Amino acid sequence: MKQEPLFDLVNSLTMSEKRFFKIFSKRHIIGEKNEYSLLFDYIDKETDLSNEKLLNQPFVKNVSAEKNYLYRLILKSLNSFHCQNSDIRKIYDNLISIDILFKKGLYSQALEIVYKAHKLAKKNELLRQELLLTEIKEELLLKDQQYLQTLEIFKEDDQLIHLIKNLLSMRELTTKGYHENLSKGVIRNDEDLLPFAEILKNEIVSDESKALTARARLHQISVQLTYNMVAGNNEQVLEFVNQIIKHYDSHPHLIDYTPIGYVSSNFIKGSALLASNKMKEVKMLIKKYSKIEEIDSVQKSQKALSSLFFYKNILLLQVDQSVDLEEMEKGIPKHEPFIGKPQLYDLYFHMSLSFFAQEDFKKALKWSNEILNDLQFKSREDFLNTIKLMNLLIHFELGNDFTLEYLSKSTNNFLKRKSRLFKVEKLLIKFFSRYESYAANGHSKAELEKLAEKLTLCKEDKYERKAFHYFDYLKWVKQKI
Repeated sequence: MKQEPLFDLVNSLTMSEKRFFKIFSKRHIIGEKNEYSLLFDYIDKETDLSNEKLLNQPFVKNVSAEKNYLYRLILKSLNSFHCQNSDIRKIYDNLISIDILFKKGLYSQALEIVYKAHKLAKKNELLRQELLLTEIKEELLLKDQQYLQTLEIFKEDDQLIHLIKNLLSMRELTTKGYHENLSKGVIRNDEDLLPFAEILKNEIVSDESKALTARARLHQISVQLTYNMVAGNNEQVLEFVNQIIKHYDSHPHLIDYTPIGYVSSNFIKGSALLASNKMKEVKMLIKKYSKIEEIDSVQKSQKALSSLFFYKNILLLQVDQSVDLEEMEKGIPKHEPFIGKPQLYDLYFHMSLSFFAQEDFKKALKWSNEILNDLQFKSREDFLNTIKLMNLLIHFELGNDFTLEYLSKSTNNFLKRKSRLFKVEKLLIKFFSRYESYAANGHSKAELEKLAEKLTLCKEDKYERKAFHYFDYLKWVKQKI
């Protein structure tokens, strides 16, 4: 999992950033020996970093101080490397220049830069930066005794504050929706939808005219998308995710602002297409990921690139479970520090499913255990429930009868505490807990047939069919028969 700040920072650098750092560090080191460059090279080659290892290196004298200095030096080089690579960085770079000129009393020169920076902020809907620049503009005009012009600019403050409040309201609703989605996952009854119903009652969600900026509109669509994802309304999910992707494509500054959001939206579309069994379109989307990877703002965000790696492979595993899993495993360590546990474990789960499909049950168990052994991971209840049940299936396939009986009781207790049991889960746990006696009495096939009948009825139920979202238990039972 995550290492430590310096290690993660070095590993996030592109080849161009590393080359630039080598040049930059030479300009900031006194004397012939550049020991910080040696420390940088050492960390760059290491797969793990510990102070004990570093102490054994001849170029290291004070580990803590040298690591801190190197960290700050890398950040300075990145600031210098990227200062003209995006509009938001240009704005912050301009703010430093404005501050210097302001303190020197060169107000007209400072004002000229303010206007340039303000134009960039407006173009990218960076409302808070725009408000800050407006305040600086007012201060400079006051110093220059241009009072009437200053009074006119005060009106801009009111407009900007109104836009910021509108955006914050939209973001608050979106965040509430994300929280409910992450904590609940698949909806199991009507009560689970109540928090989302409350969010959707807000008039600023349903009325497009209430979104006063492109960023606010992005959040407005996201709220409706999240609701339909949780409710399992797949056609509506496709409708809203297509709206979001189109909105991103029509406003490229939004991709620059949140490249991870753009990557995630394309993944949501892929998942919705899979749920509709539109495999041809999913394959086309996976190919599109290579184009998304070429987008400048995605290239510059290690988090976005890592998200792309995970999402692409999760979709790939669902389309074709016979892919080269060993090759996929090799890419995980590079991206693992820059991804959240929900996405990380989603890939682990689908790798477990793929090994299960290939009947490599030991490796399937290894990846499901990676998730279950993390006792700190408590998000996505529905996902954890599925992992618990998958473990039962894997132990069943491995013939671990004693483990199966113990795990059946353990899983049952775990799910009872959650108070969100599907009937499907109850049926499976009951079968596994009694399997040993069924087998001893020669009733295992008859009981499997009974289980298949009951699961068939569950699959027709509005909510129960959602229990098959991650794994088709009915298909597996029929294969066992």
